[in-house]
Amino acid sequence: MFRSLINTFRFVGLFCLWAILGAASYLLVTSFFPTDHEIASSHGVSSNNPIPIIRDRELEAATVLFAQSENPVDLAFDHAGTGYLLDESGKITRIAPTVENPDSDANETTEYFDLANEKTDEAIPFTALIFHPAYLNEESKGFGRFYAIIPEKAGAGEVDFRPEFAVSSEHHQDVLVEFKTTTPGAVTFEGERREMLRLSQPGIEHNMAGLAFDHRGNLFVAIGDGAESKIGKNSPSRNAMSLSNPYGKVLRIDPLGDNSKNGQYGLPKRNPLAVIDSAIPEIWCYGLRAPHGLQFDPFREWLCIGDTGKENLEEVNISGYGGEHFGWDLCEGSFFFPPSEGSRPTEGVTAPHVEFGRKSDKVVGGFVYRGERFPILAGKIIVATTTGRLLAAKAQPDESAGGLKLISDPNIAKDSDEEPLMASVNAIRPGPGGEIFILTSEGYVFELHKPVNAATSKRHRKPLLVMDSKLISRSDSI
Repeated sequence: MFRSLINTFRFVGLFCLWAILGAASYLLVTSFFPTDHEIASSHGVSSNNPIPIIRDRELEAATVLFAQSENPVDLAFDHAGTGYLLDESGKITRIAPTVENPDSDANETTEYFDLANEKTDEAIPFTALIFHPAYLNEESKGFGRFYAIIPEKAGAGEVDFRPEFAVSSEHHQDVLVEFKTTTPGAVTFEGERREMLRLSQPGIEHNMAGLAFDHRGNLFVAIGDGAESKIGKNSPSRNAMSLSNPYGKVLRIDPLGDNSKNGQYGLPKRNPLAVIDSAIPEIWCYGLRAPHGLQFDPFREWLCIGDTGKENLEEVNISGYGGEHFGWDLCEGSFFFPPSEGSRPTEGVTAPHVEFGRKSDKVVGGFVYRGERFPILAGKIIVATTTGRLLAAKAQPDESAGGLKLISDPNIAKDSDEEPLMASVNAIRPGPGGEIFILTSEGYVFELHKPVNAATSKRHRKPLLVMDSKLISRSDSI
């Protein structure tokens, strides 16, 4: 009996120790990933359906100037680390990797190519540039190929698709184009141009605005719902829910194939909606308003999709298996649109992975961080907004609300003699090693470094962006 009592006390002691350790772990986790919430009354959110508050958490980082152009909108890299910066005018700047000029005080840049031609609609900005994963592989069909979206004037060519719901007139056309060079390492482009897909666009906004490759060489193409207008029956917004057109969707195509209707690209066999007779086989996911800033994460096989809301919410959606309906124009974010006391659909709609009330702020895109400079961000989704805020969300979809935070660099401006920049953020992109690059409307492209690395870098440091005499990175929570 005495031995039995000893075993009982031993069990009770171990159980208490386990409980204490569990409680300590819970307190540690909840202090690092706060789950506080607030009510966003402007969206009609009830206390049963709160929008998460974004909690501040500072990140030690320094901005190092990487490149410049008039108004950069996209940044792509080949596998050798060479960067290609796309300006909204269509000009591409080649940025040599540091191994090509280790003794230089700045990155060596050259004017690589101008995408604009006599058909270009100069009122519409260029938006996207992407290089084939096999761009430098001479044994692959993807060798020397890269892709861009070209805005052209109304009536410039025979279109492959017209909006199912739209205004009667054509505002302009968007063209997906492949460029092929026989000398990928050259400092200027010489090669061929091939048109792949041409769309009629009814408005100046919500157009073709994002490109991304997966690890299999399939190309994702983001296309808006057609135009900013009144929401509802027969408006362009209704395109997003119909499977009979490509508007308000992300398409997945094989750029090296030829079994599409126009014969200029391929249709991957496992596209999720290809089995539906009424659906066009290019569709990967749908229910999007103005998708942009696409980024594919090969580790989780996730496609990150930024989308701009109509009134109150900004969102980043995650597509894993394809076929997702992200709600527009039934929903804005995860809530019914128009707002109805914060109610949400219970089935048939995939909620955003990250959403926030924007006030005057808009999402410019996001990606899963795979770099090495900031271990605290490893595997998290990094989201940037137009006013310069960076948000970090946990990767687990069921935990994204509680894991949304503001990361900041409050001391950068103190170390600089220059005036802060008055600008907005155009895009956020991962570098070849997964690090963070930020493109601004002032023309600067910044790379985020550890402060100790930035202090010894030969490349020019700049302060973070400033708006309304405040560091944007220190903006109040939304």
